[in-house]
Amino acid sequence: MTRRRRRRSATRVRWFATLLAATALAGAVSVPAEPPARSAAGAQAELVAPPAEPAPGPALASPPDTAALLGAMAALVGQAAEPARLAAWAEKIDGGAASLDGYLDEIIGAERFAAEVVPALVFAAFVNVRNYYALPVAFTLKHPADPDGPLYLRAPCSADEAIAVRPWWNLRAEVKVCPDSYRPDKWTLSPGEHSYRTAMALSCDSQVGSPELETSSLCGCGPNLIRCVRDEDQYNEFNKSFMDEVKRTTAYVVEHDLAIASLFTSNATFRDRNTELYYRRQKIGTLEIQRVEHELADLDAWPQAGKWAPREEIAPGQHAGVLTAPQLLHWLPDRRQRQRGYYEMMWCNLRNSFGATTHKVLELNASGNNFFVHDSWQRLAHTELCMNCHARLDYGSQFFLGFPDSRAGTHYDPALQASGTGPLYGRDLRDLRGQAPLTPQGFAHLATAQPDFNSCMASHFVNYVLGDRATGDDVHAIEATVAQDGTFKAAMKVALERYAQHWRDDARAPAPAVAAVVDAQPGPGGGMKVSRALRVQLDGHCLDCHDEAPYSADPDAADLPFSFKPDELPRRLLVSMADHVAFGMMPKNEPLDPPVRDAIVDLLIDALWTAPSERSEARRYYLGRARGLPAHQVDNELHAIDRIAGASSNIAWGALERGIWSDQSTVTPGFVALSGLEALRACAHAVQTRGGSLESCLLQATAPSVWSRRPPAITAAPARSQGALQSKPLE
Repeated sequence: MTRRRRRRSATRVRWFATLLAATALAGAVSVPAEPPARSAAGAQAELVAPPAEPAPGPALASPPDTAALLGAMAALVGQAAEPARLAAWAEKIDGGAASLDGYLDEIIGAERFAAEVVPALVFAAFVNVRNYYALPVAFTLKHPADPDGPLYLRAPCSADEAIAVRPWWNLRAEVKVCPDSYRPDKWTLSPGEHSYRTAMALSCDSQVGSPELETSSLCGCGPNLIRCVRDEDQYNEFNKSFMDEVKRTTAYVVEHDLAIASLFTSNATFRDRNTELYYRRQKIGTLEIQRVEHELADLDAWPQAGKWAPREEIAPGQHAGVLTAPQLLHWLPDRRQRQRGYYEMMWCNLRNSFGATTHKVLELNASGNNFFVHDSWQRLAHTELCMNCHARLDYGSQFFLGFPDSRAGTHYDPALQASGTGPLYGRDLRDLRGQAPLTPQGFAHLATAQPDFNSCMASHFVNYVLGDRATGDDVHAIEATVAQDGTFKAAMKVALERYAQHWRDDARAPAPAVAAVVDAQPGPGGGMKVSRALRVQLDGHCLDCHDEAPYSADPDAADLPFSFKPDELPRRLLVSMADHVAFGMMPKNEPLDPPVRDAIVDLLIDALWTAPSERSEARRYYLGRARGLPAHQVDNELHAIDRIAGASSNIAWGALERGIWSDQSTVTPGFVALSGLEALRACAHAVQTRGGSLESCLLQATAPSVWSRRPPAITAAPARSQGALQSKPLE
C-alpha cells in the first residue's frame, strides 16, 4: 500500500470514528432525563382540547426472517455464525427438514456460551474485574538494576546483607533477597505491632500485613518466598488464573449439564497450576508450615492448562464451590461486603438503606466498622431499621467465620470457624429460611435450596435474552425449567424458544391502532379525574393494597399505600404512580406483562398531560424508560467484530462494561466508541493482509445486530427467507 493510500485510509478511519462518536452522543441525549412539567399552554389545552385524529387501520408487519432470527440467537450464545450456515439452517427449518429445537441444541453447545456468556451473566464484575485482596500487589518483588542484585520489597540492600533462598517458583535454584523481605518465621501481627483498631487476628499474607499499609517493616515473603510473586508478569498471571478458575468451573458445570446449584456447592473446581499453588499456599499459612518444598513437591505434575479436581480441606465443609475460590472469596475487603456479594450472585439481592439516616447509623456504630472493630453485629441484625439487610448479611456471615476479612488474612483459620448449626434469614429476622451447619458448605446447600436462588438464576436468562419484553408467562416458564431441570443449558434453551416466539409474533402482528384520547380534566376537588379506562386498570391491579389510606403530602407518609378509590386523585400522586408502574416498581409482588404495563402508563400520561408535545415527551420518558438499546456482552461483541473482519485489533480492551449485570447493559457512547475502534483496527488489519474495501468491512462490523440485543424484528436485515416460523408454532 502506498503512503498516499495509507493517508486516505487513515482519513477515512478518523472520519468514521468521528461519525460513530457523534451518532452515539446524539442518541445518548435524545431521551429526556425526567418527565415533562405541565406548561401553561398544556393546562389551557386541558380545557379546550384539539379533536383527536382518526385511528389508522391495522397494518401487517413484514414476514419473519428465519436466517436473521437464527443469527440473532447465535449472537446471544457468543457465536458469530457464517451467513451460509445460517441460510442452510433456515432453508431446512422453513422446509420442514429440521426443527428449531435441533438448531438450539447445536448453538447452546458452543464453547463461548459455557466459558464466556454464562460466567458473565451469573458473576459480572466478580469474575471479569481483577481481584485486589487475594494477592496484595505490594508482595510483588522488585528487581535492582543489577540483574544479579538481591530482590527486595521495600528498599534495596547490598549483596553482603542478602540471604540466599530457594524460591517457590524454582526450588532447584537460589536467589538473593534482602533480609526484611524474607522473614520465614513471621506469620502474624501481634496487637502491639500495628495501629489498627481491631480485635481480629492479622496475618502476614494480607493487605494489612504487606508493605502497602505498614508503618514499620514487619512481615516478609515467608519461607521460600511463598507469600510473594517474582515480578509484575507473574502477579498478572495469578490474577488471570483466579478469574479463569471461576469461568472454567462454570464452563465445566455448563458443558457437563451439572446442576446449577453445584457451581456453589461442589468441593471441586477447574483450576490451573497457579490457582492450585494458591490453595496450597493457603494451607501453608494456616498450618504455618516451614517445609514448603514438601507441599509443592508434585506441583509440576499439575496440568498447566488446569483440570477438574477436589480441593483439600483443613476442616469439613471448608469449601463451597466458587464461593471459596480466591477470586470471589477475596473480591471484597470484609466479611459483610463479601456476604453481600454472595447474595447478589445467588439471590440477585441488592442493598437497601431505605430509612437510614446519618444520626441513626452513627448511633448504632459509634466505634467504627462493626465487624472489623468489634463483635456487635447482632445489634444491627436485630434492629428494626437495619434487619431487612443485616439479618440476612450478618447471620449469613457466621457460616464463613473461618475466613477472616480479606484485608486481614487470606487463608482459612479453623480456630475462627463457628461450631454447630445456625440460621439463615431472607427478607428480615422474621423470614427464617432454615438451619444448617455453620460452614461455607452448609450455607451453600441451604442458600441454593431457596426459591430466591431459582428465581435469580432464571432472571439472568430472562433479562439477557428477553429483557423488558418478557411476559409473566416467559418468566414462569424459565423459572419452572430452572426448578425442574436445574441446568444452564435447559434455562437458555427455553429463553431462546420464547425469544423466537416473540420474533414470530412481532413479525405477524398488525400495527396497533391508535385509540381516541380522552382529554384530562381537573376534578371539582382540584385533582385529576380518573378516566373510565384507567379506573378499570386500577381496580384490577392496584386495589388489593391501595384501598384505605387517604392521600397525604407529608413526606413521613410517603411509604403508605394511598387509596386509589377516589374518582379524582392528586396530580402528585398520579405522577408517582406513573413513575412506579413505568419503571417496574409497582405492583410489588405481581409484575405486569409489558403490554399491560404500557397501557396503564399510557392512561396515566393521558390523565396528566394534554398538549400533544408534552404527551409525546412523557411517552418517550416513561415508555422508553430513558434507556438505550440492550447491548451484547462486550467480549462477545468484540469477538463478533473480529470474526466479521477476519482479523483482530490485537488490543486487550479494559472495558467497564465487563462488570455490568445484563439487565443494566445498554448501548452507550462509550460502548459504541469501543466497538468502532475495534472495528477500525480489525478491518484495517484485514485490508492490509487480504485487501478489500475498508468501508464495506466497517459497515458489516458495526451493524446494529453486532452490538445490540434489541429485539431482532427491529434491527434485523430485510427478509430473506420465510415459511415455517410464519405459519406454524415452534416445534
